[in-house]
Amino acid sequence: MYKTGFDRNQLVLFPPTLDDIIEKDSIVRVIDAFVESVNFKKFKFKYSQPSVKGNRPFDPKDLTKLYLFGYNKKVRSSRSLNYFAKTNIECIWLLKGLKPDHRTICDFRKNNADQLKLVFYEFNLSLKELKSLSNVQSQDGVKVIAVNSKERNYTLNKVDDRIQRIKNHIDDYLNMVDFYDNVEDSFANLSDTDKARKLIENIDEFVNNDPSFNKEEYVAELKKYISKFDEYQNIQNTIIESGDTQISLTDKESKLMKNNGKFNVCYNNQVIVDENHFVTDFSVTDEPADLGSITDISKNVKKIYGFETLTNITDKGYNKREDMVNALENGIFPEVTPGKKQDDTYSLETVYEENEITDEMVNSLESEDIKKCLRAGVVPNIYKDKISNVKIKEKNIVENGDIEIDDNVSEQELRDQAINNNCFTRHIKSDKVFCPMGEILRKKSVSKSGIRYCNKFACKNCKNPCCNSKYKTVDFKKGQTLVIPKNNTTLKITKQKPVKKKIKVVCFEYKIDRDLIQKRMFLSELPHAMLKRWRDAGYVLLKCKKKVTGEYAIYYCSENILHAKNLIGVERLIEYFKNKKENLLKIA
Repeated sequence: MYKTGFDRNQLVLFPPTLDDIIEKDSIVRVIDAFVESVNFKKFKFKYSQPSVKGNRPFDPKDLTKLYLFGYNKKVRSSRSLNYFAKTNIECIWLLKGLKPDHRTICDFRKNNADQLKLVFYEFNLSLKELKSLSNVQSQDGVKVIAVNSKERNYTLNKVDDRIQRIKNHIDDYLNMVDFYDNVEDSFANLSDTDKARKLIENIDEFVNNDPSFNKEEYVAELKKYISKFDEYQNIQNTIIESGDTQISLTDKESKLMKNNGKFNVCYNNQVIVDENHFVTDFSVTDEPADLGSITDISKNVKKIYGFETLTNITDKGYNKREDMVNALENGIFPEVTPGKKQDDTYSLETVYEENEITDEMVNSLESEDIKKCLRAGVVPNIYKDKISNVKIKEKNIVENGDIEIDDNVSEQELRDQAINNNCFTRHIKSDKVFCPMGEILRKKSVSKSGIRYCNKFACKNCKNPCCNSKYKTVDFKKGQTLVIPKNNTTLKITKQKPVKKKIKVVCFEYKIDRDLIQKRMFLSELPHAMLKRWRDAGYVLLKCKKKVTGEYAIYYCSENILHAKNLIGVERLIEYFKNKKENLLKIA
């Protein structure tokens, strides 16, 4: 005999209540208690105010509960959440039987991104009141795939390559007909694409009464290539006008970047985690690299949670000296992992400013006072064990480039010069580089030493490789217009000496804490595991940084609630939220 269930058609005299079915330590009880403790009117959720006419809206509290619970159970899409609200017993208990439509669910998340992040901060401030947040935190970037395929992302090099392909197709189509000599004579001074446009307009003048020639098919093919040419030209002009290096057509704010060894159109999500593994803040960016992002997110954490000082532990990808100095000036300890051959100190410098420093300023924890002390060459007390060897000295800086620029040189002249002299030439105005084969190289990155240009499409098919670099790139200094490959021994140029200027700087050594660096792996690496492994959320569902921010506010808030349930306990959390009188997050 097997175990048998109850008869579905049997009437029960005393059925259990819905509350009896839900476990006492279920996360839905914590979510319900937290959301009910928040005054949502102060957060000003959109489209949530009851109106005189029409149906009554859903309470934003109920929709927030649905999202927090759904994301905790790996249910993120609006249609799945709609089904979840109808079938999951815990969700039915949480929403008290409400079944919002998928469009209502979707619009709520899309329209209230800013408000959802405020809810995230509100829960974290509750954790701080429960003394579960630490001011020792760790930051790392996690890349999440955007709603934009690689085919719908264009760099300038990619557009150049597509335009050249279209030109070749048009040229082939023009040359395949017997009457092309007549076309060349009629439109001698026009480019191949303009010749094709004129030919389409005046096709009857050139076509003989040849029954084997299909005029309609020929014109249709030419129109197709002309249309693609115009499309790529518009994309190219848009990228150049924006001053950027690439464009995404579906989600315009996402960027192509390297993600786990592959290239995807992504967002780089900067996440900061405290010692207890709570996510305290995050910032959705379109920057492929983590470099230079310590100060901004750390300042926001200090402001939101009221920390007097903050320690931010990062990997060596954040090693930007100016950013570290900026962090120190704001009362932030940047514990950046050093390189393999580096000791425990960083040599840093800041601009010297003559200030009268008082004892009160030296003992102060205010960012303005710390900044004045450091720039005057005085070590504030908070850094007395971290900063040493402070010196004020003069430094030479280069104001101008090292080669004169001729603004009158055209792009075609520079291209001819590159081909004839086997060198790289750069057109300053359009920011293009021409290689010895006449191909266009576009800007890839900018560093202290100069600007790096590349064109992987051209180098991949090049029959005469001239670049010794592994990544097929060429570097130009600021203002430089000519670079000679190592295999060119004939062309020589005369360099003009750079103009130098002396300024005063404060130089000092900053010592890192190796014990804190050891904590980084199991702190800031945690969001990667949560996001991509445990929750299968390495991709986003919404477009643009603002909406993606709202999406991850739900996600990180739900993860923090789950972690708080395990760390603090359900009873203590529910008791705290029942006694909570007002919002902890103060909104101006």
